[in-house]
Amino acid sequence: MNSSKTSLRNADQQRTTETSYNFVLGNRYPTTSSNNQRYQQHASAGHQQINNDNYDVELLKHLSKDFSDLLNRTDISDCTFMAVHRCVLVARSSTFSAVMSGHINRLDLDKQKELATSTKNDKLIISINKTDPETMKHVIIFLYTAKCDLNERNALHILDAAGRYDIKSLKVHAAQFLVNHINTNNVLTLIESAYKYDNLLLKQRCIDYFIDNSKEIMDITELWKPFSEKYPMIVSELLYWIVHQDEHHQHTAQLQLHSQW
Repeated sequence: MNSSKTSLRNADQQRTTETSYNFVLGNRYPTTSSNNQRYQQHASAGHQQINNDNYDVELLKHLSKDFSDLLNRTDISDCTFMAVHRCVLVARSSTFSAVMSGHINRLDLDKQKELATSTKNDKLIISINKTDPETMKHVIIFLYTAKCDLNERNALHILDAAGRYDIKSLKVHAAQFLVNHINTNNVLTLIESAYKYDNLLLKQRCIDYFIDNSKEIMDITELWKPFSEKYPMIVSELLYWIVHQDEHHQHTAQLQLHSQW
């Protein structure tokens, strides 16, 4: 019996000596010289930054780049709407987390209807019918890299997607862009989105803007009339803050003590 155990240990040691593996999301890849070279280059780059004051920033840059490279790795992806990975979606979005964990019934009915799922070749396929492909591409890139190319044409669509899929960091990121681009033509649309997804930063900045420009906004009848008919409670709150501006400023100051997430 002892000789048998010794033989098994020797066999295990021999296998370990012959081949080492890198484990990537459950897939095994034999370590090659090119893999070793890439690892050494990456480790060397990190080592050069070790004494830098901005080392944490450099680590995040490396992480962002690594996850950017991971995006669209179809050979190891396990979920499809683009080639993506369950662990990333679960970590970054509570909506997708509910889908992946089999608890989609926890989402409201509208969200459930927006996210149809099926399986093909052991991969989960998510069909999305509320967000256009270009916007979804930006969302996915942000999930992997924490980077997003925002502009005045796409920021509102991305904010809406961030709210719909409950991606908190993207909601803040898009809101921080939009608060610098509020105008009389888009403020009501931004208020609608801010209230719908409870985006505190955007809500407060839009109310500030409305207080300062209420007459001009309400004079745009084609925008104000349908908004006031659809959202009487929001209109009531906006008019309240116009009358009680000092109270609003105090309320805003208190909110700024808390996280904008």
